[in-house]
Amino acid sequence: MPIASIVSNQLLLAINPKVAAKDFKEFMALAKRSEPPLFYASIGNGSLHHIAMEMLKQEAGVNLVHVPYRGGGPAGIAMLAGDVAGGFGGGSLFPMVSSGELRGLAVSGRTRSQQLPDLPSISEFYPNYEATIWQGLFAPTGVPPEILDKVRKEVTAVLETREFADNLIKTGSGEPYITTLEEFKARIQRDYERYGRIVKAAGIEVR
Repeated sequence: MPIASIVSNQLLLAINPKVAAKDFKEFMALAKRSEPPLFYASIGNGSLHHIAMEMLKQEAGVNLVHVPYRGGGPAGIAMLAGDVAGGFGGGSLFPMVSSGELRGLAVSGRTRSQQLPDLPSISEFYPNYEATIWQGLFAPTGVPPEILDKVRKEVTAVLETREFADNLIKTGSGEPYITTLEEFKARIQRDYERYGRIVKAAGIEVR
């Protein structure tokens, strides 16, 4: 049973600085004309980082070759080394972009990131695009509704504090994600259907 949403985290699309593209539009143009296709890293086959790029490929009509790694560390190292052109990453990529080790292109949410406000959201170019990681609190089926309601109120009270939001942003852990129970349930169903379509269309399998 869903109780409450807690945190939402955008992904960051970044590339190796040696890639001949200064911004998101140039990278999409480069990807369209590159033959053989450019390689991109993910933190693993079937991860949201993988699905997010496959979604972008479908939206933009480009071809990129997926190279799965075992986690964000190896994927980030591959981008730094130039073994791949780039890829999506979480909070661990933000410092690399801020330092200039990687070139940030765009973020995957519906709005710009508070940490890197100069980078556009991909939805500014492709309005239907969104790929965000969310975290929520769940309970086993059968827990009395009055207990769920009490926990939900307590969690929401914490999420609404400035201290909680500041700590998330400072550590690159995302932003508070506050919804009603109905909105949270709808989000779960919407993501299940939307990502399911991408998984089927791209033929993604987790072995």
